[in-house]
Amino acid sequence: MFKSLSKTIITIGVCLSTCTYSQDVTNKNLDEVVITANKTDQKLSQTGKVITVLSDSILQKYQSQTLGELLSRQAGFMIVGSQSAFGTNQDVYLRGASVGNTLILIDGMPMYDPSSISSNFDLNLITVGECERIEILKGAQSTLYGSDAVAGVINIFTKKGKSTKPIGGNASINAGTYGTFRGTLGLNGSFSKGYYNVQYTRFSSNGFSSATDKTGNQNFDNDGIKQNNILANVGLNLSKNVLLKLRTVQNNYKTDIDAGAFTDEKDYTIKNNFSMIAMGLDYRYTKGKMTFNYGYSKTQKTFIDDSTSIEKTAFDKYSKALYEGNSHYAEIYNSLKIKENIEFVIGTDYRASNTNQTYVSISSFGKYTAPPIGSDTSKTNIFSVYASGLLKTKIGLFLELGGRYNNHSLYGNNFTYSFNPSYLVNKQLKFFVNLSTGFKAPSLYQLFSIYGNKNLQPEKSISTEIGFQVFSKNKRTDIRALYFDRDIKDVFFFQSLAKPPYGKYINFDKQHDYGWEVEAKTQIGRTNIWGNLTLLQGAITTKVGTIDTTYNNLFRRPKHLFNLGIGYQVLDNLYISSNIRNVGERTDLFFNNDTFKTENVILEGYSTIDFYSEYKFTKTIKAYIDAKNLTDISYTDIYGYNTRKFNFMAGLSVEF
Repeated sequence: MFKSLSKTIITIGVCLSTCTYSQDVTNKNLDEVVITANKTDQKLSQTGKVITVLSDSILQKYQSQTLGELLSRQAGFMIVGSQSAFGTNQDVYLRGASVGNTLILIDGMPMYDPSSISSNFDLNLITVGECERIEILKGAQSTLYGSDAVAGVINIFTKKGKSTKPIGGNASINAGTYGTFRGTLGLNGSFSKGYYNVQYTRFSSNGFSSATDKTGNQNFDNDGIKQNNILANVGLNLSKNVLLKLRTVQNNYKTDIDAGAFTDEKDYTIKNNFSMIAMGLDYRYTKGKMTFNYGYSKTQKTFIDDSTSIEKTAFDKYSKALYEGNSHYAEIYNSLKIKENIEFVIGTDYRASNTNQTYVSISSFGKYTAPPIGSDTSKTNIFSVYASGLLKTKIGLFLELGGRYNNHSLYGNNFTYSFNPSYLVNKQLKFFVNLSTGFKAPSLYQLFSIYGNKNLQPEKSISTEIGFQVFSKNKRTDIRALYFDRDIKDVFFFQSLAKPPYGKYINFDKQHDYGWEVEAKTQIGRTNIWGNLTLLQGAITTKVGTIDTTYNNLFRRPKHLFNLGIGYQVLDNLYISSNIRNVGERTDLFFNNDTFKTENVILEGYSTIDFYSEYKFTKTIKAYIDAKNLTDISYTDIYGYNTRKFNFMAGLSVEF
């Protein structure tokens, strides 16, 4: 680890002599108001939760990037697939937690895919350009947010529009390597009783081969993508105290994929259609606010491996799979100030989901049709009630205590809680402790597929965070350091069997992950410097016979992650910026077709350097260039698959 870090430090020295970095020339102070920490407007100084805010000024600098690329620069995140061919599924590993244990919210509403094995939401379905603000809340958050919030929550607030005029808008166009193009056109405005925003984004790329060509002469084809996004938001003040919100996200993309590690496939495609429609009501009164939300989302993925080109190593001549997931979500909660220093949040929510799945293939053995999964039987729901109390004292002590009761249609009941005291000293030093529990309900695939087990219990976690945050009087310097620890029991495990269907999901293992996070930022005149370091350890305990065996199972997750950014505002209208990312050595699993065994392979650590620059011609027109992997290194995040070499996007954006 330290050898890899030393290489990074040398690289940093070279970078400092050639380029600078600016993430956000205006440091957000400690009293910024956040929503995600407690489901109510709260100042950062008054919560002991570990929360990071990516404001609109930051997001504007990364509008040409994917959401996975942006998140990978934040402390604790390893987004596997974010540097792969466009359209690759981006697996979110937060503080070492497995895929599906980080809950994604869009405007406060849970987003997940009921048709996938882990129910995880596809980050390809929303772009940075559609985001107005992102709040990242770490640690177990199931008390307020329910299932899947085991490692944390990512709350994505979509754009509402900036214009104060009846009609305004924005447009951007950028292009770059791999034949990549992104164009956006939006209209927005405000009127006497509300606001509106409508935005369309077109994205396409010729891409490169997803799979690695071992010999370099096998003529692997490029795997490209074509994508369309529509975002719409409308807010209408029904009265002085009541706001009606309507919003939708519509996304479809088609991308090429390969047959597997080191294996090309020239006519294997995925078509993904996603639709989300939601409405909400906010009622504000003297002592609080009542909120109602309802949302419906549908995901439909079609995998087709056509027969026009059959690879030599292919087992199937043709295959087609359909995965459809539907989910409904409804919630109502109330935040009430009993006194100026005492506030309660009380709420209830309901989730229902179902899935349809079919698979058919043709090989030399003939036609095979898998047992279908139908939405009439493959469905679950969860009903929950929760409450959280907030206490604020004049001496700087703040306390949150909450609990949640959940009733699942199959496994029954479970309960979570949270306890979060913090102490603010002289408005410059904050100590905090978080003790909280989380859970993840089994997915529909784990319950109802041919490998399913309707007796599965939820994964249950208990998490601890302890740390401090220190900041200067002028709020230009901010340092946060903490230790985190997470235990999960009843971990979902795929058990191999000697007879059909040759496998079954069970609750089996215990998982223990722990580590350190350090984040810092400072502003000195026109120069900004910030960085973060994550140290991670983890192991799973499994029973072999009558003996407990413990081993490291954090596959594709490094023991250390390091990011450093340095920035300088050259002129009032010119920024130049650079970011350095160091990823430590990891272990991956690989099924060897020659030996028919699963093998452990070591993925070497690597460092990348990115560069960004923007020039504002006016307050509303700017040009920018975003270059990544400046040193053009080759590295691997998934064994047998490629990552992006040197690449860039250049563009122009206008607001009117």
